[in-house]
Order: sequence, then structure tokens, then C-alpha cells
Amino acid sequence: MYKQSLIKLAIISFLAYLLYPLTAFAAEEKPPALVSMWVMDVKSGSEKEFEEAFKAHIKVRQKAGDTRSWQVYTPHTGSDFNRYIIRYCCFKWADQDDYAKWANDSKVMANWDKGAGKYVERYAHHYSWVDMENSHWKDDETYRYVGVRSYHIIPGSDISSSVKEISDLAKAIEWDRSWGWTYNVTGSNELQVAFPFKNFADMQPPEPSFGELAEKHLGSEEKVDEIFDRFSKKYSDTHYSIYRHHPELSMSNKE
Repeated sequence: MYKQSLIKLAIISFLAYLLYPLTAFAAEEKPPALVSMWVMDVKSGSEKEFEEAFKAHIKVRQKAGDTRSWQVYTPHTGSDFNRYIIRYCCFKWADQDDYAKWANDSKVMANWDKGAGKYVERYAHHYSWVDMENSHWKDDETYRYVGVRSYHIIPGSDISSSVKEISDLAKAIEWDRSWGWTYNVTGSNELQVAFPFKNFADMQPPEPSFGELAEKHLGSEEKVDEIFDRFSKKYSDTHYSIYRHHPELSMSNKE
């Protein structure tokens, strides 16, 4: 019985592995959509020194020809206020080989180890994939904060169909907001949707609300509820966080 349980668990895990990343890896045939994200916990009380060393390191990377416009964020909510998130979007898997070679040949990490790296006590690195087709991020979007709603996906659920259904609705009602859907490729089995905000006042829900516009478009509140009810059956829990974007620590976009 124990052996049979292990076999069943292995099959379930394998199926979850197959079903979950399908959307992400299929997207590799389309424009670059992979994200590389480093999470760094800085030694408490060393944030100022870390930031000064980080700015100096950015100059070294730029001089060495870094092609990635790394963007830096810190938590505005929660408790990990010594955490820095360094994120780059977007690339394809093959691009990572070229970038790794550049990093090795340029020896930029030697500068990191002597400088900003001295203040970091913990690292984590993850890849994710942006669902470009169902996202709507304005080209001229400027922001200071990003709100991120995370959903823990139930293994085997077809959550991507609900993502498309919700996004199609948002586009149909011409919702005047930017949003971006992201699936974790590594780490926890999560889906995130991000919203940019210029300031705190911008976090106030617009009027008329999404629900009001959707109800008018579909003809009834019940039809709107049905869409989100289908979505809610595909995740087990959810949480919301706000992050602050730091242009002064980020690398300029070369495009």
C-alpha cells in the first residue's frame, strides 16, 4: 500500500509538472517573456551602505556592457524591509547562456563580491514567465509602486483559461489600467497579477469600477460573478503585497 501511494504521488506530481509549465514553455516560440529575479536580504542596519555599493556596481556593469536593464524593488508591506528584489524582463532561455558567458568573461561579480555583496546575508534566484498575450502594460507606463496579487494554483487546474477570460473582459470594457500576469517557472506553484501605481492616490479604484463596467458589458451581475467563480476554483489561497520601485537603483532601459 505504501509503495502504491508513492507511485500515485509520483504520477500526480509528474502530471502537475506537465500541466503547469505548458503555457510558459510554449511561449518560448513567441517574443521573449522570461523573467530573472534575484531576492537579496541585506544585513539589518546595512541598507544605506548596500545601496551606495549597489549604485557603484551598476556603473561597473554598464561600463562592462551589461545588456539587461535590471529594476530594483523593495517591499512596502509585510515585514521583510531589508529585502531587495532585482528583476529583469524579458528574454528567452537561449539568451541566458550568452548572458552567463558575458558575466563570466567580464568578471563583474568580482566587483560585486568586494562591494555590495558584502552586505547580503541571503540570496534566492527564480525564473518566471510573463503572459504577454493576456497582459496589458502601457508602453509609456511610469510608476512608483506595484501591487501584486498572488494566487497559489491548485495542481492540474487550467487556470490559464480563466486568466484569458478575465483579460478578454478587461480589454472588452476598455479598462484604463495596466496589468501583467506572471507564472512562476521555479519556486512555488503561483500565478501573479501586477498593477502599477504612480502614487498612493493612484491606488484608489477608478470610477466606474471594473465590476460596474463588466456588468454593463455582459448584461448582468450574475454573468460577471460566474467568470470570477470559475477562476476562484483554480487556486487555494491568495495574498496581496505592495512594492516600491527604485529608479535610482535601477539600470536604464537601453531600448
